[in-house]
Amino acid sequence: MILFVGLGNPGEHFQLTRHNIGFSILDEITTQFKFPVYKNKFHGSYTKKKVLGTEIILFKPTNFMNLSGEPTRKIANFFKIDTSENLIVIHDDLDMDFGKVRVKFSGGHGGHNGIKDIIKFLGDEFIRVKIGIKNHLIIEKKISPEKFVLQNFKKSEILLINKLKKDIVENFNFIIKKKFPELITKLRRK
Repeated sequence: MILFVGLGNPGEHFQLTRHNIGFSILDEITTQFKFPVYKNKFHGSYTKKKVLGTEIILFKPTNFMNLSGEPTRKIANFFKIDTSENLIVIHDDLDMDFGKVRVKFSGGHGGHNGIKDIIKFLGDEFIRVKIGIKNHLIIEKKISPEKFVLQNFKKSEILLINKLKKDIVENFNFIIKKKFPELITKLRRK
């Protein structure tokens, strides 16, 4: 059983923001693999289904981003998830170029408050799928990081993000099988 946690902030106001890319990717997985309706529990909402022979849980904490740790711990404990092997957190990364994907297996939070809170509750050994959101506004320091992550993607970025989400779902088998080098290679070719 693998627990996928998408990070984001609850509510329509935040739906299309850069910080909600984790929620957005889970939504794409939900749609493409026809997961059942989400249930509200553990201070979040989750759905589960067998995909490619593996039981998959998709979870979106409904506390705000900075409070993602306790809900993640609650669902992981309930389903007896070995978090060092079978917890995969999908989130934005302000330090990575826009649209770049990287997989990290442990370590620090890199300034991401959602990851920081998960580490506080579960330790730092879990898999992260990081999606780069950096663009010229951050590079040229035209806006604070706090404001930037809560802005909606620009129209030109939405097209690329939608393609990236589809590419990730198309290669979801590599994530389930934890063949991350193959995943990154496939995404780079796209």
